[in-house]
Amino acid sequence: MKQRQLPMVAATAVALSLISGCVVAGDGYVRSRDPNIGAADLNAQQAIERMRAAQRANDYDMGGHAGRAIHLMQDARYEMQAAAEAATR
Repeated sequence: MKQRQLPMVAATAVALSLISGCVVAGDGYVRSRDPNIGAADLNAQQAIERMRAAQRANDYDMGGHAGRAIHLMQDARYEMQAAAEAATR
């Protein structure tokens, strides 16, 4: 497979997983019939990535607030994954 085709294949795989109701979790896949949980989990993951970028841009000098925000978003993702599991029962 050519190098430039890899991003297209990855994007297609992500799109298909979201359409089928799979939410990518930290350790694997959590199946959910509720697309809102999947969207919220994705938003939380993106927020964590943005906070880490902000930490790097500010030489990690944010008074501990960015680290705390990341921790809270990770907790929120855990709860979303638990909600997704409960929704499939």
